[in-house]
Amino acid sequence: ANAGPASPLATFRHVPFSQPLPCPCRMAPAKFGDNSPLGPLPGSPEARVGSSAVYHGTAPEYYDPSLFNKNDPAYRLNDPDEFLPNGAKNPNFNLPFAEKHHALTICNIQHQFMPGVNTPMFGYNGIFPGQTMRARLGEPMVVRVRNACADLEMSLHLHGGHTPSHSDGHPCFYTFPGKVRDYFYPHIAPKHHEGGPMDTNDAPSTMWYHDHGNDVTAYNVVHGLVGFSLLTDWREEKLIRDGVLPDVDLRDKDVINGGRLQLDANGATQQGPYDVPLAFTDQRFNADGSLWYDVLDHDGRIGDVYTVNGKAQPYLNVEPRQYRLRLCGSSPARVYMLRFSTGQSMLQIGHDSWMLPKAIEVNQIYLNPARRADVIVDFSKYAGQTIYLENIMKQTSGRKPDGVDPRAPERVMQFRVGTLTNKAFPRRLNIVAGTPLRPHTPLEEKNATVTRYFDFNRSNGAWQVNQEFYSAFRCDAAIRKGALEKWVLRNGSGGWWHPIHLHLEAHQTLRINGKTPALETWRYKSDHASLEDNMTIEILMKFRTFTGPFVFHCHNNQHEDMRMMKQFEVCDVNPATGAMKPTMLNGSWFSVPSEVCGVPQPYVLSHPGLFS
Repeated sequence: ANAGPASPLATFRHVPFSQPLPCPCRMAPAKFGDNSPLGPLPGSPEARVGSSAVYHGTAPEYYDPSLFNKNDPAYRLNDPDEFLPNGAKNPNFNLPFAEKHHALTICNIQHQFMPGVNTPMFGYNGIFPGQTMRARLGEPMVVRVRNACADLEMSLHLHGGHTPSHSDGHPCFYTFPGKVRDYFYPHIAPKHHEGGPMDTNDAPSTMWYHDHGNDVTAYNVVHGLVGFSLLTDWREEKLIRDGVLPDVDLRDKDVINGGRLQLDANGATQQGPYDVPLAFTDQRFNADGSLWYDVLDHDGRIGDVYTVNGKAQPYLNVEPRQYRLRLCGSSPARVYMLRFSTGQSMLQIGHDSWMLPKAIEVNQIYLNPARRADVIVDFSKYAGQTIYLENIMKQTSGRKPDGVDPRAPERVMQFRVGTLTNKAFPRRLNIVAGTPLRPHTPLEEKNATVTRYFDFNRSNGAWQVNQEFYSAFRCDAAIRKGALEKWVLRNGSGGWWHPIHLHLEAHQTLRINGKTPALETWRYKSDHASLEDNMTIEILMKFRTFTGPFVFHCHNNQHEDMRMMKQFEVCDVNPATGAMKPTMLNGSWFSVPSEVCGVPQPYVLSHPGLFS
């Protein structure tokens, strides 16, 4: 990318709402094994850490059967009293080895945000956004990532997932050029207690994946390394069968009528037409069509062209019925306030990765970097009309928005509502404000064993937490596995906003500036805390299942890359003494064993700049 101002002509080459919205298809399964061009089977001796085939190896948790309990009610299809049809057990119980495997290659591509304008980008399997990962709770998956870019250091992060440290997308757990890493996603919810059943109330629904390489996250994300990951479980599947939600997958007939999945030649299903993921990214272009990117701008990159799913101001043909829209703020710094031009309300059913306890009626959606909102939109009253999704949040700087202006909306996307034909009137969803969705298990402040304070500040034009820049050599918080902690996040950086993302687990927001969150949707589960001017947010978070280093950071990606990030480590407890085992990060070198991070110690010591 070229630094410097973009030519004004570079941003006006497209006709708004002239391109159809693309919807990435589901990621197809891949076959590994002997004589496979994709390499040996994940988990096999030929695919272990340090092997020529899979240099970065597989998470050690891949071999741990204690992660899964065949008798856990969470694996059942309908509810805790009903097993899979005809009493069969879930075939994925042949654990500890995952039965779903996918291949993901990162490569250089030419992408067209606007017709006829080729933009150099990175792509997952050659496209932007990447194919959608689809799985079911308790259905373990391995995604083999191959870095085919000659000069790209990358780390894949499943945002909102509950995953091992090795596969979480730690910024220094790289997949280097020409190398391969097997990312193991067990697709489990945290357990109430060690060895107990999963808390399916914590099961995620709408996740996304993106790059997380140290110091280069913003550049890699802006240049295309994003995609969706959708998970279902028996609760969400029952809501689909009961007609509360539309089906996730494309079927021959409505799922309520027992239709079958339509499979493509690779055995993959396409995304359902009434469940539409939408990734919002603002872009800015140079006159040659390449993306404008100023490597010296540490405030946050702001574009002047709205794009959705990789197209500049696209349109979507919809039927006069209800749709599920999964909104994702994949911009590195822009904050959106989205509404429909008709003024119609929406039913919000999900916040970040998790479904809400009930459907909540909202008129607009606040979407800042990395935030997701899952909504039901009813187009039935607008047959034959054209309506728009608008942004009313003004923003000219990556520091923070300028404010909401409802009188000057900017059109982001167009919906062309069709008319009814001779076919039967489309089935209405059985959902209204207040419809129960997924129960919420509240965390109790009285049970928190530790309170930690984190101040987000600016220093010498870069970004710190507690007056320190991020270092992969340092453990900033050693946490007892299974502990419930209270964290106090404070923004002391003046006129900058910081959307804070915490890895590993959902958190629960207790108070914002001493008060219960004004928005009801913010009172439940989240992986994201929106720190605005001089704001203090108190959260509760429980650290379960996995040990090892994880991070939390500002999701204004330029702030993250300029070291507004901290590293916490979840530690096992000695069962005999009850003492917490020492951290792997001891302050002197990056001492995570190579079989965990996939990077041999000699490489770390000979390339300290990559890990400092």
